[in-house]
Amino acid sequence: MMKISDMSLIIRPAMTEDIPLLIQTRLNFLSALGYPVSDCDFPKASHQMEVFLHEHLNNNLFALLAFEEAALAAAGFLQVFNVMWHPAATNGTYGRIINILTLPDYRRQGLARAIMQGLIQKAQELNLSYLDLDASPDGQPLYESLGFSLLQANHPPMRLIL
Repeated sequence: MMKISDMSLIIRPAMTEDIPLLIQTRLNFLSALGYPVSDCDFPKASHQMEVFLHEHLNNNLFALLAFEEAALAAAGFLQVFNVMWHPAATNGTYGRIINILTLPDYRRQGLARAIMQGLIQKAQELNLSYLDLDASPDGQPLYESLGFSLLQANHPPMRLIL
């Protein structure tokens, strides 16, 4: 658990009892990106996330939550991937930072930085080879200040929707 300077904010790892809050955080993040979950899809999406989180939380998915008293202020996730050997992942593991979200009333107070620093520390403890993330224009300066750099894809990513 970490306390942020003079603020009454506490940052702590997510636990199983936080799963409903993690689901809501994911839904808020998707909505902020322009991907709101429809009322029709909500039951299926919530169920899938609940099952996923029960299986993966604190196994290969780690989350940090920032609270002011009982109110959620910010959150972020680290997802760990096991891969075959690669020059960039010689130990066969890497991480992906996802869903860094600071609620509007808590922005510009250092919470995203503190969440990121905590997730980077967790990645180091897990001996991950590297971390990836997708940066929003607002988040890019923060990520660069933490040592992340833009990648120039020699092999551009592609996707097939099944």
